[in-house]
Amino acid sequence: MKIIIAGATGLIGEALVKRLAGKHELVIFTRDVPAARKKFYGAGIHFADWHQPPSHLAALIDGSQAMINLAGTGIGDSRWTVSRKESILGSRVQTVEALYKLLKAAEIKLDVIIQASAIGYYGFDNEKTFTEHANGGDGFLAEVSQKWENSATHLEEISERLVIIRSGVVMSRDGGALPKMALPFKFFAGGKVGSGKQWVSWIDIEDEVEAILFLLNSNASSGIYNLTAPNPVQQKDLAKAIGRALKRPSWIPVPAFALKLLLGKMAEELLLQGTKAIPQRLLEEGFKFHFEHIQDSMNENLR
Repeated sequence: MKIIIAGATGLIGEALVKRLAGKHELVIFTRDVPAARKKFYGAGIHFADWHQPPSHLAALIDGSQAMINLAGTGIGDSRWTVSRKESILGSRVQTVEALYKLLKAAEIKLDVIIQASAIGYYGFDNEKTFTEHANGGDGFLAEVSQKWENSATHLEEISERLVIIRSGVVMSRDGGALPKMALPFKFFAGGKVGSGKQWVSWIDIEDEVEAILFLLNSNASSGIYNLTAPNPVQQKDLAKAIGRALKRPSWIPVPAFALKLLLGKMAEELLLQGTKAIPQRLLEEGFKFHFEHIQDSMNENLR
């Protein structure tokens, strides 16, 4: 299969490419080809520089059957200034629009498109449990996810199947949120964040990649899917699991006011509020998780 991949150099994208390389022909869209070449090499991998002429890009993607779009500026990489928020939203919506225009102009009809989104779509509520049938919520992350998905509706015109994946917090030793979460514990300073009662809908990186491959290859799968483990946890229990995996205490709390002073609105949405989402549709379709419980994932990634 010839697969277009955007966002390949991110945490999920890199793990996914390593699984696909050597088995499929890959066209990796990137703004930094030299950096991408350092991460990925081998037969059957092509690099599409966004700065190249559309005619050249069209020739590269000719004959493609699938596309996986994971592109987007990191949500938690820096404080949410006005310009940073514009970049978070713009990087997502503009990439979708650029890919759509390129495929439309090249008259390419794909078998399947997998388009990234996030459980931030639902907003925050510590009482509700969100399945794929729930309505959208409020807040910056909800706004980003909703506009991101709305921009992807046009992709149905150029594919037989459109799959939207709303990912939770991806747990990996190689990057993302987990190394930042674990750092205080290594210095015997870890503990719950704020009240600790906020829900964390998480997924191990292995299951994230396996779920994407499952949806890529399942001709019956289309529409919205929550990519989260079946057992979300409250943040205080996540802290305990990190402590156990590292053999460190987890009793030093991080006060909410300190995080708000340091990170502002970003702290409120990313750290102090929660979303309890479950992967109802994946489970109904028979997907099997390797890591259903947070302690197993922490042991795998931190020991």
